[in-house]
Amino acid sequence: MTTKTLVYIESNNNVIERVSKEIISHVRHFFADSTVYGVIVGDEYSIEAVLPELKNLGLENVFVIQNPLLSTYNVCTYSNVIAQLISNISPDVFLMGATSSGRELAPRIASKLDIGLTADCTDLQLDIDGKLLATRPTYGGKMMATIISKTKPNFATVRQGAFKLRQIPMLHTEISYFDANVADVASTLYKYEILKTEDKEQPEDWTNADVIVAGGLGLKSKENFELIYRLAELLNAKPAASRAAVELGWAPQSIQVGQTGNSVTPKLYIAFGISGALQHMIGLTNAQKIIAVNIDKNAPIMNTADIAIPADAVEVINYMLSKLSD
Repeated sequence: MTTKTLVYIESNNNVIERVSKEIISHVRHFFADSTVYGVIVGDEYSIEAVLPELKNLGLENVFVIQNPLLSTYNVCTYSNVIAQLISNISPDVFLMGATSSGRELAPRIASKLDIGLTADCTDLQLDIDGKLLATRPTYGGKMMATIISKTKPNFATVRQGAFKLRQIPMLHTEISYFDANVADVASTLYKYEILKTEDKEQPEDWTNADVIVAGGLGLKSKENFELIYRLAELLNAKPAASRAAVELGWAPQSIQVGQTGNSVTPKLYIAFGISGALQHMIGLTNAQKIIAVNIDKNAPIMNTADIAIPADAVEVINYMLSKLSD
C-alpha cells in the first residue's frame, strides 16, 4: 500500500532547518512504499534563496506557497495556508519539526482540519496498513507511548535531533506552486518586528556538536558545574546539563538535554554526575558513544553507557583539567 507523506519544510534566515531534513531522511529509510512531498511557505525572495537546496532533499514534489504577505512568519497566516494545501492534496501523513514555530503551528493546523496530533515524537513508523505509529514520552518521561491516529492525515511533530540525518537519495524534484488564499487572514493582522537575541550561553547548533560534556546533580554545586564549561572549552566540546542542574539554577535551560530540553546527536557524550533517568536518556537516542562518570555504580546511565566510570564526578573533572592544562 502506497502512502503519501507530506513534510513541512521550515526555513529560517534562508536556511532550511536541520529537523526538516532529519524527518525527510527518516521517512525515506523507514516508510516503505511512501511517496514523500514537501511544503514550504514564504515570499519570492526567501523561496528563491533555498530553491537549490529544495531540489536536493530527496522529495518527489515540493509545494511552494509563495506570497508577499508571507515574507514574515505569522502563526495565523502560515497555519491557514498550510491547512488549505493539506485539504487540497489529502496526504495520508503530515509531519513537521517540533521547533518553537512548529509547536505553535501544529495545534492550529490540527484544529482547522479537525484532526488529531501527536506532538514531540521521538520515533515514527508505518504499520502494514499505512497507519502512522507515533512514539513519544509520557507520564513525565517515565514511559514511552505509541499512538495510532484515527484521523487523516495522521499528524505528528518530531523532536529536533530525534532522527539521524542519513544519506538521502537524489531524485528529480518537481516544484509546484500552490495558490493559497492569504489575503483574508493577512488583512486582519498587525505588523510587528522580530527582534533577534544572541544566546551567549550556547550557539544554536550546539546539539550537533561532535563532543558534548554534560553535568548533573552529582556535581553538588553551581561552582562545580562551572568546571563543565572549562572542560568543554579544553576539549573543543559543547557544555550541556541535566534537568536537575537547570532547575537548581546551575545552568540555563537552553543547554538542557532530555525530554523537556534538547535532543543531541554527538559522536561522544560525556556525562558527569547524571543519573540517567528516562527523561534524560530520551535526549541521547542518537548519541554514538556515551561515557558516564557517577559515584553511584547502580545509576541507570551506568547500565547503558559504553564506558561507565564509578567515581566522584568532581574529582574526575579536576583530574582531567589538570592533565589538559599541563
